[in-house]
Amino acid sequence: METSIDIDNHRWTSRGFRRIKKGLYTTIFQAAVRYFRKPKMDALVRQLNALGYQPVFLPQTDYEPPELYNFSHQQRRLVRRGALSHYLPKGIKIPVADAVLADIKYQYTTSKKAAATASFLQNSLRCIGINALPKLDLKFAGSEDFSFAFTNVTCRRLDAAQIDHLVQKLELGAIPNDIVEAGRLHIAYEYAYATELLMSRGDHHAFSADISGKVGDYIDIGTEGSVTMSSKSTISFKGARGQRAAFAYKAGYLSREDEDSKWEFHPEEMNRSEGPSPYLPAAGVVLTVE
Repeated sequence: METSIDIDNHRWTSRGFRRIKKGLYTTIFQAAVRYFRKPKMDALVRQLNALGYQPVFLPQTDYEPPELYNFSHQQRRLVRRGALSHYLPKGIKIPVADAVLADIKYQYTTSKKAAATASFLQNSLRCIGINALPKLDLKFAGSEDFSFAFTNVTCRRLDAAQIDHLVQKLELGAIPNDIVEAGRLHIAYEYAYATELLMSRGDHHAFSADISGKVGDYIDIGTEGSVTMSSKSTISFKGARGQRAAFAYKAGYLSREDEDSKWEFHPEEMNRSEGPSPYLPAAGVVLTVE
């Protein structure tokens, strides 16, 4: 009996796979179903990946690089092992520098789904240290397309070349050997931080209604931050003062041939079709640290 399935305007039938051996056919058919049903990447995640950053939700603020992580691709499990200095001999100086980054801008279309917009904004607010579920009433905007931008974006980083020398002195202590041997360790050598999120209409025109002085009637983020009208076309969200929330990091993975070999640090990985690209533990998703 022939079977078929329609996914995103594609018709998949068993007839097309009959030349493939039984078992292999099943694997490929199921993989195709998963591919077309998987959620599309968020605009913010795509933008950060393009800049070489892994988006991440951290449990607290004020983390600083370099830090050691282990990640399981199969379980999508990210574990923060802590500051790299904890795994180095005492007295080693790690020269970390501050820098200012360009604003990170991205576009989002609501498609008239208020719940989806609230979820999208909630995730964006977490990037500046606001974990509240926002209350939204966007009727005042007169649009379903919005543009977002992180401003006052800074970073703390260590030059990747300096990691090459530091890793030769690694003392991994009680980290399980299976994690080390599986190549699941990586070092975050740069964290990106932001203190403000701006939201405006996609066409950058003024909002249809003036809500100055009554923003809270339409958008409420609780007490973890503030929301104000910075202009007739822009709403500003700010995290709590004095807190710095990292929302993404750049990293390189660690490898060695055996216990007697030197560690190698890889801020890039090879792609057969595109050549070298920045190492991303999990492209296309935001990882949550345990």
